[in-house]
Amino acid sequence: MAPRIAVVGSANTDLITFSDAFPRAGETIFGQNFDLGFGGKGANQAIAARLCGAEVLMVARVGSDLFGEATIKNFASFGVDTTHVRVVQGTSTGVAPIFVEPNGQNRIIVVKGANDRLTPAEVDAAAAQLRGVDTIILQFEIPLETIYHTVRFARAHNIRCIVNPAPALPGDLAQLAAADYFIPNETEAELISGHPVHTVEEAGSCARALLRK
Repeated sequence: MAPRIAVVGSANTDLITFSDAFPRAGETIFGQNFDLGFGGKGANQAIAARLCGAEVLMVARVGSDLFGEATIKNFASFGVDTTHVRVVQGTSTGVAPIFVEPNGQNRIIVVKGANDRLTPAEVDAAAAQLRGVDTIILQFEIPLETIYHTVRFARAHNIRCIVNPAPALPGDLAQLAAADYFIPNETEAELISGHPVHTVEEAGSCARALLRK
């Protein structure tokens, strides 16, 4: 039987422009290429899990725009359950304009849009389906109160819970103690704990510091 996974998280549209240089203030330049892609850490996790063979439920918010429509269609094309991907009227879908130079240097501006409107009430609205999953996955591109609420929901219903604290944000780690797995990378671990992570020994010290929080 395929594992059943729910992702409570973000969905963005990436707007990628490739150019020889970045424009200066007040300057207009021509770019060489443009690409549009689907992103957001939550959406990426959902589609990756689906490609690995899991049954996936996505709980997210998108805007009342073409990007929102396209995001829902993209999820559906991969077989992700979009029952609880809701449209927020009058709000844009999350977007990430990305500007890339030939050397790979890039600049990114993330506009959270509808991701910031994913509330604990949305999690409660999906409760009937969430109670049937094996694992719930979270990241930090949605409001912290929704993350904390979902962690408590998972613990109350004995559902495995994975928290990926990306991007790293200040918050009350004690409210994440009920999660089964907390999986920062080394940069996120440093930012959250205040401890350097350059060696295996430092990683151990950092992990212990996180547990104390």
